[in-house]
Amino acid sequence: MDEAANKNISRAVNKAARWQIIVTVVVSVASLLLAGLNAALSAIAGGASVIVGAYAGVVATRGRVGASPSGVLITLLKAEAVKVLVTAVLLLLAFKFYRGMVPLSLIGGLAAAALVSGVGLRAVDDENNK
Repeated sequence: MDEAANKNISRAVNKAARWQIIVTVVVSVASLLLAGLNAALSAIAGGASVIVGAYAGVVATRGRVGASPSGVLITLLKAEAVKVLVTAVLLLLAFKFYRGMVPLSLIGGLAAAALVSGVGLRAVDDENNK
């Protein structure tokens, strides 16, 4: 993969992660104000699981992009599988060990971080098309 493609991918991942962190903090603060500390911590657990899962997917496939379209697709599917697995394990651990869990806040943080990652990637794509 050439240097320009690596730079674009790195910029996209950084922008998506930045948006995920911002939205997780916003949901956490809203949960804190509406339902208390346990709700805020639950929102952070939900958002953090998505962020860590996405990072694990990137790390697991870094430098392994094939030259053919099928190689690229397989690499993308591996990254997605790692992301989903890590996210699921982190959520399971949160449910198992955090006794003050507020499920609605956890889902809110999780959903916000997951949905916003696409927005961050789309913004980078728009910049590249200008």
